[in-house]
Amino acid sequence: MLRSELDLELARIDELIKDMNAVVPATSEYKYVKLRADLAGLLVVAIAASYENCVKEILYSKAGSHHPAFEAYARRQYARINSRINVADLIRYCDVYDPILKTQFKAKLSSRKGAVLARTGVNIEVMYGQLLDWRHDFAHAGVRSMTLEEATKAHLFGKRVLYAFAETLH
Repeated sequence: MLRSELDLELARIDELIKDMNAVVPATSEYKYVKLRADLAGLLVVAIAASYENCVKEILYSKAGSHHPAFEAYARRQYARINSRINVADLIRYCDVYDPILKTQFKAKLSSRKGAVLARTGVNIEVMYGQLLDWRHDFAHAGVRSMTLEEATKAHLFGKRVLYAFAETLH
């Protein structure tokens, strides 16, 4: 999966964020604060689902670059990937394809993490993990522990983990 294809998938999330902010703008009125918290929970569920789709498509694309039968196998193997997309899972997927990919992904992620951290003070790995944690908390317990702004920031930085994963497997 190319970066441009990844951006197309993730553009749906950016559009959703824009629409949520247009429909329910940030305000101090309680009824909007609660609604925005619910929307933030729904947003992180949508982000995590989108990330899952991206991971699956990256894995399928890599397998398909070797042989159609391998792609068919990957599609069966990863069809129900569900929430198994944390950084440790991505490292494991790289290792399944080729231990060299595991090393390359870890190096690329470390480099990207260091560059973004130095420039912004934000750890992309932490942001990515936070999104997945928030998704779990909201989807399974209805916990509203993030704002739309926090979810948006986490997505802005967290998606860079997917970029590193896609670049490694391309």
